[in-house]
Amino acid sequence: MWTRRVIQLFTLSALGLVIYDFGFTQDPIKEIFLLNAYFFLTLAFTVLESYRLYKKQIPFTFFYFVRLILPFTAFTVIAIDWIVQQESFRAAVMRNEGWFFANILLLVLYGMSNIASRLYRRSFSPAVIFVSSFMIVIFFGTLFLMLPNATNNGIRFIDAIFTITSAVSVTGLAVVDTRAAFTTMGQTIILVCIQLGGLGMLTLTAFFAYFFKGKSSYVEGLFIRDFLSSDQFEGLLGLAMKIVFLTFGIELTGAFLIYINLPQQEFRSFFDMVFFCVFHSVSAFCNAGFSTLTNGLYEAPFRFNYNIHLTIAFLIIIGGLGFSIMFNLFILMKHTLTSWYKHFIVHLVFYRQAVRVATLNTRVVIFTTVVLLIVGTIAFAFFEWNGVMQEHKTLWGKFVTAFFGSVTPRTAGFNTVNMTELSRPTILVTILFMWIGASPASTGGGIKTSTFAIAIMNIFAVVRSKPRIEYAGREIPQDSVNRAFAIIVLSWFVIGIGFTVIAQFERNIPFLSILFECVSAYATVGLSLGITPQLSDISKITLIVVMFVGRVGAITILIGLIKDVDCKNYRYPRESVLIN
Repeated sequence: MWTRRVIQLFTLSALGLVIYDFGFTQDPIKEIFLLNAYFFLTLAFTVLESYRLYKKQIPFTFFYFVRLILPFTAFTVIAIDWIVQQESFRAAVMRNEGWFFANILLLVLYGMSNIASRLYRRSFSPAVIFVSSFMIVIFFGTLFLMLPNATNNGIRFIDAIFTITSAVSVTGLAVVDTRAAFTTMGQTIILVCIQLGGLGMLTLTAFFAYFFKGKSSYVEGLFIRDFLSSDQFEGLLGLAMKIVFLTFGIELTGAFLIYINLPQQEFRSFFDMVFFCVFHSVSAFCNAGFSTLTNGLYEAPFRFNYNIHLTIAFLIIIGGLGFSIMFNLFILMKHTLTSWYKHFIVHLVFYRQAVRVATLNTRVVIFTTVVLLIVGTIAFAFFEWNGVMQEHKTLWGKFVTAFFGSVTPRTAGFNTVNMTELSRPTILVTILFMWIGASPASTGGGIKTSTFAIAIMNIFAVVRSKPRIEYAGREIPQDSVNRAFAIIVLSWFVIGIGFTVIAQFERNIPFLSILFECVSAYATVGLSLGITPQLSDISKITLIVVMFVGRVGAITILIGLIKDVDCKNYRYPRESVLIN
């Protein structure tokens, strides 16, 4: 018991050292002190963890190996360096300080996952834990962003919390220029917050807990099930690991595709190029919309780089589909390829493909997404052919621009055109698309494509006097219809309150621009008509609340605040209420 508490103390000490090291300017004496602290902290953790594992007689497994291989490797490298170079031990340590910093990061991740796991067990309300996890990330992210080395000229607290809330809620609205205001460290803090907000703190915590311990608790599994909107429990922790690995794999692939299409003359070093690629790939897949370019992808060297536009667009689409949809599509692809192989290669006559591999959720989401992309592309091209698309001279360039203009309102927030020059019909269509948003259990926001689809199907069912909604040979339960209706009403309720408050304090800003900003904040999009930096502190606070509610969900907040009502074994007599 005491060893666990000491390791937690080591974790907090390591976190404090990292913050002090990177957050403040260091002189040579302080750098030596930090290096010594890293060394002794790593040594103490290695000894204590080895003792704890030995005392508990834990068998030597992969997870045991992961926890101790890095520190033992660091000490081995230093010992070899010390013997070969025949210099002082301190010189060997200084030459290999990167190993100790990696160990410190490992210690922080390991310790924080343990602390978070213990906190989760104190509450059995997934809604409360889900909302609280975002609040904790926003709180610490704001503190980190206000460190001296995170900004070039300092930042106000309201601007720092706005930026971090925008990053954690994967929105992308910015009150300051990300490129000019923040150093590489500050941009890295924003990047980490985007990743935490996109995946969800609960998913990452379960991943690291499983990675370091080889197991996770039942309570953590319940939280992951709630976050993924899954009806199953078995295998959810393994699914959390698959989500993390899939996310990193897609983001690395996207970063590579961006890298091979970069105008290299625009960057000072290889590190700047890699950081740019990783930042924009993560921001695109998480549907965040943050960019290290002052004018986004409308910046002159990137305005006509259609390959980068398409790469980011497809990252946005994939991230906005949802993890359950992606895994179901993989299964569908596997069954389809197996079927083709059995029929056309092996010629197995009696082979039959599995029935209904694609779930109803997948069918609804894919169909709705495709329709929205087609309609959005056509609408953008129709309204802006002689507008913002005029500077794109080729037919391919116009198509990519229109396609990107259809993709980015789906909670992404990137722009390849000047948003302030859009026509009013395009702005209204963009507001509609922002409000609809991405798909459930994805990195995007909005009311979700499935909610919109259910609402449309319900309209047709009512018009045709059908008592239930049917699609693809399945009946959609009434509780899904009720939830969709509640989400739609609550969305306009939150947007309406935000719009009213901002309109009251920003009387010199057009109403359409304010409505655009509020819908963008609630749907966690990040597109703006250029009014964000002009807003007063009251309006910024309002948008902070709207972004937070839009990310965690108004229904999730209400579930956490309102106590469940026990179901009673009776029903009152029915009586109709006039609707129309």
